[in-house]
Amino acid sequence: MNFYKILIAAFSATNIMTTFSYLVSISYKKLFKEPVMLNFILEGAGISLKGGVKKFSGWFAHYLIVVAFVIVYESIWHYTNVEFGFVSGIVFGIVSGFIGVSCWRLTYRLPDGNPHVPSKEYGIQLFLGHIVFAIGVVVAFKIFNYDPLSYIY
Repeated sequence: MNFYKILIAAFSATNIMTTFSYLVSISYKKLFKEPVMLNFILEGAGISLKGGVKKFSGWFAHYLIVVAFVIVYESIWHYTNVEFGFVSGIVFGIVSGFIGVSCWRLTYRLPDGNPHVPSKEYGIQLFLGHIVFAIGVVVAFKIFNYDPLSYIY
């Protein structure tokens, strides 16, 4: 596992996904920005942060989550017979989208966890954003010549 390339892929793909979410948010004039939404969830969980740390915490949580996703993707590609490429990336995005939407739906059920977002609209955007993210991971791995199938540990 080349952790450096995994971090680059996670950072790049997250930026692409977040840009997608911000563009959808602007287009529909609704709050669909994952880092902002994560701040709402942290507040709902009783984690009260102030100032710049508060803004940073949503981004940090977002990047931490996606690094875990990329490690899982890379491990599946490396340790199974799943072929590395865009088709498996799209499948990973679909699965990740279902996981992401499920996690958000669970947070809506927490006390004070509902950030007053239309859950169906946000779920659709979040699902599509995860597909964009997974494709971004494949593109980043290809740009940096990282093939998880042939990498020797």
